[in-house]
Amino acid sequence: MLVLLDVPGRRAEAFDVCAAAPLADLLAQARARLGGGVPWDSVYVAGRGGLSAEETLAASSRPWLALRGRLAGGKGGFGSTLRSQGSRMSQSRRNDYDDCRDLYGRRLRTLKEAKTIADRVELEERARAEAAERRRKKIADGLQDRPAPKRLFDDAEYERSCEDVVGATRRATRRALRGAARRRSESPPPPPPPAAEPLVPLGDAGGDSSSASSDDDSSGRQAEPSSE
Repeated sequence: MLVLLDVPGRRAEAFDVCAAAPLADLLAQARARLGGGVPWDSVYVAGRGGLSAEETLAASSRPWLALRGRLAGGKGGFGSTLRSQGSRMSQSRRNDYDDCRDLYGRRLRTLKEAKTIADRVELEERARAEAAERRRKKIADGLQDRPAPKRLFDDAEYERSCEDVVGATRRATRRALRGAARRRSESPPPPPPPAAEPLVPLGDAGGDSSSASSDDDSSGRQAEPSSE
């Protein structure tokens, strides 16, 4: 059974192995032909295309294998890390369907935005109506006649002091009035007012003035010849 083997750093080698145990015979011939140039403890035989050596030998009459280097293992726990990361990613994943369209071809994002705007406008209109109602009620309450507030003064000392002030004021007023009356009684009576002159009628006053003026003229005329 002819088997081709890819060796790292070399060209492919052909080996004629027995069909009963092809993999063991291949490793023995490769070790004998390649010698110590290959670290056999850190390599293994694998098929090409992601298949194992056994699957490649069973599937093909002229298989082609390859030597692969072994990788040093880690501390373990890689599977649990992947599982935890997967669960975390599944929790943080959101179902965002805003880019999808409805039966009318409208995007769901547009519909959501339109609904949000309509709700905001409705809330604003409701808030304006409530503000107008509060303003109207406040004006109506201000126009109503309110009863005068009743104030009770139950300060006994203040009331006593007010009564004392009123009493003192009355006593002072009485004393002042009595003193004025006493001074008025003790002072001499005022002299009687002078008698008023009789009033002369206007007609008589004109006649008297004219007669007086005529007498003055006649006396003047008589006096002039005597002077000559």
